[in-house]
Amino acid sequence: MISRKEIKALIEKAVEHDESACTKILNLYKGRIFSYVFRMVRNYHDAEDITFETFIKCFKSLASFDTSKPFTTWLFAIAHNQTMDHFRKHKITFEYLDEFHSSSDDLAKEYEKKRKIEQIDQAISQLPPLDRELIVLFHKEENTYQEISEIMNIPVTTVKTRLHRARKRLHDLVCKRPKKE
Repeated sequence: MISRKEIKALIEKAVEHDESACTKILNLYKGRIFSYVFRMVRNYHDAEDITFETFIKCFKSLASFDTSKPFTTWLFAIAHNQTMDHFRKHKITFEYLDEFHSSSDDLAKEYEKKRKIEQIDQAISQLPPLDRELIVLFHKEENTYQEISEIMNIPVTTVKTRLHRARKRLHDLVCKRPKKE
């Protein structure tokens, strides 16, 4: 992991059009950004395009970045905005599900670890885009509530509420069982 001091030095060089600094920034973060975007759009080529657009916007706006703040939060906010623009452009609806279904199944007892992970990943892909985004940002990318709030430009309390709802929906998807007739 790169320190805040090291990323600040890279940013300063990149602002001065140092190509090697830009390349280092790109190489440090392109994998995480692509992974995040791909989980959102579920299309390899769209994820590549959005990732590319994210870094173009990043480098164009780098001079205005406040180096006292975390760079990854700022970069993920750009990726989030690019992804939302993609959804709007392609008229893909993105909404949070407010349905609540209770389930008392204990995943640890019911599934083996590998099978459970596969099921969870499959269920995540079935969530609406904004629910999926919250799950990915919190559990896969390990962002804090505050960082997610800044990335998505919503209040921390909204992040907590929507993440809770997304987890319940995810739980329902993972624990669903075929109906017996």
